[in-house]
Amino acid sequence: MPSFGLGDLSNRPPQYQKQYTLVNQNGRLRFAAVSRRALALPPELLAEIFLSCLPEPECITITDGTPHPDRPPLVFCAVCRHWRDVAFTTPRLWGTLYLNSEFAYSTTRGEEYVKFCRQWIYRAGNMPLTFWLEAFVKNDNIRSLHNLLGRLAQNWRNADLTRDSHMPNWLQIPSHGKYPFLENLTFATACTDPAISFCDAPRLRAVCLYAFTTNIRLPWHQLTSFQTDTIDVSACLKVLRDAPNLAEASFAWIKNDHSSSPPNAITPLNNLKSLKLGKGLASAEPFPMGILDSLKAPALKSLTLQSGFNDHYPLASSILSFISRSSCQLHTLKLSHIPTSTAALIEFLEATPSLQNLKLHPPWTANLNALFTQFTRRPGFLPVLESFYFVFPKAGIIDASAATASLVVDMLTWRRSATPLHSFHLAHPYSGTVFEMTIEVHPEFRRLRKEGMRLYIGKWWGDESFMDDDLFV
Repeated sequence: MPSFGLGDLSNRPPQYQKQYTLVNQNGRLRFAAVSRRALALPPELLAEIFLSCLPEPECITITDGTPHPDRPPLVFCAVCRHWRDVAFTTPRLWGTLYLNSEFAYSTTRGEEYVKFCRQWIYRAGNMPLTFWLEAFVKNDNIRSLHNLLGRLAQNWRNADLTRDSHMPNWLQIPSHGKYPFLENLTFATACTDPAISFCDAPRLRAVCLYAFTTNIRLPWHQLTSFQTDTIDVSACLKVLRDAPNLAEASFAWIKNDHSSSPPNAITPLNNLKSLKLGKGLASAEPFPMGILDSLKAPALKSLTLQSGFNDHYPLASSILSFISRSSCQLHTLKLSHIPTSTAALIEFLEATPSLQNLKLHPPWTANLNALFTQFTRRPGFLPVLESFYFVFPKAGIIDASAATASLVVDMLTWRRSATPLHSFHLAHPYSGTVFEMTIEVHPEFRRLRKEGMRLYIGKWWGDESFMDDDLFV
């Protein structure tokens, strides 16, 4: 376990004297060579220089919040006493912290780590706080950290709290508190009584609830991003009705609510640009298509639908109706295990000519040869497709023939010259297959790769969710 103290400080010129890079790749000021003149800068100017080395608030990651002696703000404290004093008295330097629960659980250094976190947050003063905290085991040190954060709830800006369901509610935040700085909230916990209200959070825009609960009350009308893992159909539709300004919505595991009847009215989501709907991969229940049947999203650019292995309910017609009703111009489409015929899938893709990114995991019944044939020498079929990510059905690769491999290479060759396709990712559950090797050794495939086309043919481990924000290769 690392030491949490800053150690002995002196005026020694360590490795920082050798760092002459003024800006990083993003053009932001980093570290310059330390000279006596720099050491003697007025505190106000030096503080501004320190602050310019921090990432923008909207770009802060968990790495930025992890204390490290080679990163701000600790790096400033090891140069000289003057720099340390300026850093210690500049609250904005200390407003971001990842609270490592593993350190807090330590029987030998846990109390020291809690003290370190207290000092860090104390230096932030009344500045807005960005923090991450995970807790899965009851522990006095974890309780102390929760109590500390709870007392400072009015200073939260970006709050990410993960707590096991059996853990007590140690935050002790007021049921109707005020959160003037809160912008992003992640609650990965089952909230117990009493209910918590974040309705008095005028800046709150993005919320992630790993398990949806009505015990966490939100200002739905002002949210632009909402994400949850587990929710039933009726609650999902209510969220979409109550949050008309959503630009991003993700519902990873939607459970059918058999007691409720489908709504009669269509809910317009005029600002929605990204929609993700999924269900448990092993669930035997049909995909809750009643959601798409109840929506209209004219500004939609990205659509993700993930069904289950056991789903046999035909969905293509409902998806096609949703796209037609919305009159949207999709740029990104991800379909996983959507039960449909090959002809219906092709018809749906024909209705989305604006697609630039396609990620497809068809059902095992799909005719792969017929599907790949559609992508070749048909100028009107997905004419602006740039990235194509294809996952073979588990049984499909076994029956894939040399003819299928040839179709894939023909598709890539034609698309390279006739359309803007620049990347192709073909994944399957089995490594070292004849199908894979047939493609890899094909001279046209090797030529395309040599010319710079980004190509991958290989293993898919089967645990990847289409709901994740992955990057197309």
